[in-house]
Amino acid sequence: MIKKIVKKIKGIIYKAACSNNAPSKLALSFAIGLYISFSPVPGGHTIMMLAAKWLFKLNLPVLLLGSTLNNPWTIVPFFAADYVFGYWFLHSVIGWNPTWIISLAKVFGSGSVCFWSFFIGGNILGILAAIISYPIMLGLFRKINAKISQQAVRSQT
Repeated sequence: MIKKIVKKIKGIIYKAACSNNAPSKLALSFAIGLYISFSPVPGGHTIMMLAAKWLFKLNLPVLLLGSTLNNPWTIVPFFAADYVFGYWFLHSVIGWNPTWIISLAKVFGSGSVCFWSFFIGGNILGILAAIISYPIMLGLFRKINAKISQQAVRSQT
C-alpha cells in the first residue's frame, strides 16, 4: 500500500515536471500547498487551495500534493504542533496572554485552550514550512527537468 502511494506521488511530481510549468512555479505550488496544510482553518483547506490555484495560476496536482500532507490521519499532529508552537511563541517569546480576546472556552466550552495560540502557531509554522520546502522542491524539479532534457537529446540522436 505504501509503495503504491509513493509511486503515485512520484508520478505526480514527474508529470508536473514534464508539463510546461517552470520549476519555480511548481516549487511555489508545493510550498503554498504546504502552508495550507499547516493553516489553522479546519475545513477551509480546499477553498484556500482552489483560491491559490486561481489567484496565482499554480499547478493544481502539485498544490494538492502539498496541501494533502494534512489529512485525516495527520490532522491531530498538525493541529497539535500549531497549538503548542503558538502557545510557546505567544507566552514565552512575546510574553502576551491574549485570553481576554477570544478563548475557545468561551466559544466551545473547551477549557483553557487559547484560540490565538492555535491561529498564530499554524500560520508561523506554515510560513516556515513553505520557506524551507521551496528551495528543496525547486532543486528537485530542476533535477527532473534536466533529466528529461537529457533523455530528449539522447532520443533525437
